Amino acid sequence: MTRSKPEVVPLKHEHLERFYGASGRHPTVKGIAASVDGELIAVAGFRYMQGSVIAFCDLTEKARPYKVQMHKWALLLMNEAKSRHKRIVAICDEDEPTSARWLARLGFKPSEGRVWVWRISD
Repeated sequence: MTRSKPEVVPLKHEHLERFYGASGRHPTVKGIAASVDGELIAVAGFRYMQGSVIAFCDLTEKARPYKVQMHKWALLLMNEAKSRHKRIVAICDEDEPTSARWLARLGFKPSEGRVWVWRISD
């Protein structure tokens, strides 16, 4: 059985509200949204809050078969963000067993508690 290829588009506030409901209303966001057969399966990008750049990636179970593509998209987003920011923060999802390993692969390092940070080396 052939699975549909995800459609990836620039992230809009409508995607966030569709994915998260009312809690998806964030002030400034840049990223991507992925859909398969019209169903939103992933949102990823950066929130800009109180002077901090916060990385996020949330997936539905339907996104799991596309983990290689998801990683490639995350690398593209991170490379773009790294060219403009000196520090990026992410929260390690304790309910996702692969979260810490994936953050490490993206260049983040543990900081305090669940907070991981990528920064330009001094």
